Amino acid sequence: MDGLRRWAIFRQVSGFQGRPNKPVDTCYSFWIGATLKLLGVFDLIDLKVNRRYILSTQDPITGGFSKWVDTRADPLHTYFGLCGLSLMKEKGLLEVHPALNISQRAHKRLKDLQKTWSMDVS
Repeated sequence: MDGLRRWAIFRQVSGFQGRPNKPVDTCYSFWIGATLKLLGVFDLIDLKVNRRYILSTQDPITGGFSKWVDTRADPLHTYFGLCGLSLMKEKGLLEVHPALNISQRAHKRLKDLQKTWSMDVS
């Protein structure tokens, strides 16, 4: 587990890279960020630097996010960029559940529904 924590922490350059010696990519702010949350070491990353990277990939006209700076925004990187910002508790965004990649609100709703299902069975 320590090796995994170390490997994931060292994926931060500005944003995060998916593998060593690869460029940073907006979506890894969620993938690596969620991993670090689950491993209990998310607080070791530089939130300001990661946030700055994500926002630097935003299209000034459409508002979406791209994989890299100065490239076209796309839905996948927009979604995962928002999820990465959510992990950092960006104002105005619902917090994402790192293991399920759904909002914490949706997670709570599903747990509440599950309770009613188990009550219906008994």
